[in-house]
Amino acid sequence: MAASDLWVEKWRPNTINEYVFRDENLKKQMETWVKEKSLPTLMLTGSPGTGKTSAAKMLFKELDINPLDILEINASRTNSVDDVRDKIVSFVQMIPFGDYKVVLLDECLDENTLVSVMRDGQEEKVKIKDLEQDTDLVKSFNVEESRVEWKTFQLFDKGHQETIEIEFETGDVVVCTTDHKWYVENEHGEAVIVKASELDDYEHILSPK
Repeated sequence: MAASDLWVEKWRPNTINEYVFRDENLKKQMETWVKEKSLPTLMLTGSPGTGKTSAAKMLFKELDINPLDILEINASRTNSVDDVRDKIVSFVQMIPFGDYKVVLLDECLDENTLVSVMRDGQEEKVKIKDLEQDTDLVKSFNVEESRVEWKTFQLFDKGHQETIEIEFETGDVVVCTTDHKWYVENEHGEAVIVKASELDDYEHILSPK
């Protein structure tokens, strides 16, 4: 099955208006990035299923980034020094097709992951959930210049969320957040997007077919 056939890929939000934000500040910030056509280094955190990957990919769509300029890596499996050198460095050294070169490191951190920060002139390790984004500088690696840098990060944490279990007619079961979006058919026969918490008002979830 091709990736495009997967529901999670086919029905991902492509625009800011399609994405369900729990934090209005995050929505306003993303609108600013799109308006200014800027893409900072970002670290998105939160529980599984809260939409971190979807938010990143939606931002790429809004900024009209060429898919060939995006390198997506599952960092829970691909995380060695050789991976950084052979995949990431090689990728960013290539001439871009558009205005951006983007590396998306997915599934790489949780709230208790320790990161090196510069705090009050001293280097120390803190948990991501304790990161002071306004004052802490996070140690990062500049793959273009092959050197370590201390940089500020914007950290958005959606925290713990309520989940809902959905059982399909086939017997398959999925667990998602109550805000997870699904396509359904309304009373006029039109495909519309609703939250998982609203599915009781509809008979069927639409399949890609």
